[in-house]
Amino acid sequence: MGKIQYDYKVIFIDVGQGDATLIHQLSNMHSVLVDAGIAKPVLTALKQSTQLKAIFVTHWDKDHIGGMPAVINWLSNQYWKGVDVFINLQDTSTKIAKIVELKHACNDSKNPIEIINGSFLILWPPYRKVIRYPDNRNFGSLILRFDVGEFNLLLGSDASGDVWPLVDQTVLKADVFRYPHHGGELFTGKNSWSADDLISKVNPDWIVVSVGVNNPHGHPSEEFINAQSRHPNIQVLYTTEGNINLQIKSAVGNIRVRQ
Repeated sequence: MGKIQYDYKVIFIDVGQGDATLIHQLSNMHSVLVDAGIAKPVLTALKQSTQLKAIFVTHWDKDHIGGMPAVINWLSNQYWKGVDVFINLQDTSTKIAKIVELKHACNDSKNPIEIINGSFLILWPPYRKVIRYPDNRNFGSLILRFDVGEFNLLLGSDASGDVWPLVDQTVLKADVFRYPHHGGELFTGKNSWSADDLISKVNPDWIVVSVGVNNPHGHPSEEFINAQSRHPNIQVLYTTEGNINLQIKSAVGNIRVRQ
């Protein structure tokens, strides 16, 4: 048998208690960045491997957006034309909004966004929810799905437990799941999913938790750890041990993990 040729790489960048994910197409060095909690490790990853084609900002919390101004400034000194920036418009008064034109990132159209020869589907939020609850950033944060060939990735952002029952459950199943809110407590009450509910619905092979060492929030939560123990066949990776690199053979869905 011939050697497996991996054609995509997903890097969950260690930004401490925050988020940053780089999805990289190896054949043409094109990439998509989702969030940038702090600048230095994100810029290091970008400079090493990529020509950026798009950015998704899931919401405006500092641990997701803190490094983005530096990324934008770096891009403006390198190349800018052709880089799309998608945001659900929770806050259009930031420095970033003054530098670039932002594209709506809501799921009202249901149409996938075709980038790097794959498909990005925004599962949440609807525009009306962003407008109605502008101050509830976790409730309105972006849930994003990436599909290419037989591989699929679900990025949960900071979406809270009361969001997930409202999302189209037919598109939740994924090979790799970046668990929401750094492994924090998900269940909020009667109309909310628990960590066990969510993991059962997504049913991934791999869960990635982006979380800081000795963080002040107690993440990952006891709820997540208990749910994890009830799904022993799912591999769980934490960015506390550094960047998580997934090499993908998209045609057959093969995944190799390097950390």
